[in-house]
Amino acid sequence: MNFIIDAIVAVCTVMLVWHMVRVHLRQTQKANQADPIAIDDYLQKITQATGISVYDTFCISAEEWRVSAARIDRDFKIYLSSQYLPYYVKDFVRKSQKHIDELYRGKGISFTDKRLLLLYSLLTVLFWGGAVFLSLYVFPHILPEGSRLALFLGPP
Repeated sequence: MNFIIDAIVAVCTVMLVWHMVRVHLRQTQKANQADPIAIDDYLQKITQATGISVYDTFCISAEEWRVSAARIDRDFKIYLSSQYLPYYVKDFVRKSQKHIDELYRGKGISFTDKRLLLLYSLLTVLFWGGAVFLSLYVFPHILPEGSRLALFLGPP
């Protein structure tokens, strides 16, 4: 009876680890796809990709709308205090989203995601190997003599 319970526990453990790996892979796939990202995130991506400051991004985005320098300064101060973006910056970010997505889409899976996938793979191999080790080498020695003969797999 203990053999059956231990076998069920081993199978459930392997299934749990496999389910955790699948959930993690699905979440990373969804995160890599076109999820709606806040405009603030795109503003940060623009500044990182171009190497200019957020204030310079405000100035560049104001050129199309012909906003005065005093208004840019005032709107930037408001942005620093309340994270509120003016209409001309939002418009600039919306127009730039396609190009920023193309820049960041080519990067692929990050190093931490690869390490986590490797960890899950090693855990799965460890659990599978442990289950095989238990079922072949440990369980036969724990079982009573009568049931050992019935479960013996190998040449006579």
